[in-house]
Amino acid sequence: MYQQILVAVDLSKESSLILKKASALANLHHAKLHVLHVDQSFLGTYDGLVNINEADFEARLEEESINAMRALFADNKMLVDKYFISSGNIDDEIMHTLKQQAIDLVVFGHHKSSALRQFFLSISEPIIREMPCDVVLLKI
Repeated sequence: MYQQILVAVDLSKESSLILKKASALANLHHAKLHVLHVDQSFLGTYDGLVNINEADFEARLEEESINAMRALFADNKMLVDKYFISSGNIDDEIMHTLKQQAIDLVVFGHHKSSALRQFFLSISEPIIREMPCDVVLLKI
């Protein structure tokens, strides 16, 4: 039924559980599994307030994400077709990857968190409504 499954991870300790469940779905459907992590960039928010070398900051953030992604998959025996690490707005990056890779199922994890964390770091309800494919939301 599904051919291309995307799992979005935040590289937290719960990501391993989400990956295992997404991998099981991919195996069940004989689908390709893709993994996406989005580094949110808040640099524009502080433009002019803080003197930060944006290129160095983004490079360091990407390197940290790559290392965290490697650690996440170090002990897992999952067959992942493609890994994506991008930076920017989570909603925009997810939608871009969905369209670019012809994804027909996306898997997200969701856990209870503070209102502030949900406002800044959580996938938003509008993106789920506008999703061009099926969605699995895993409770963590």
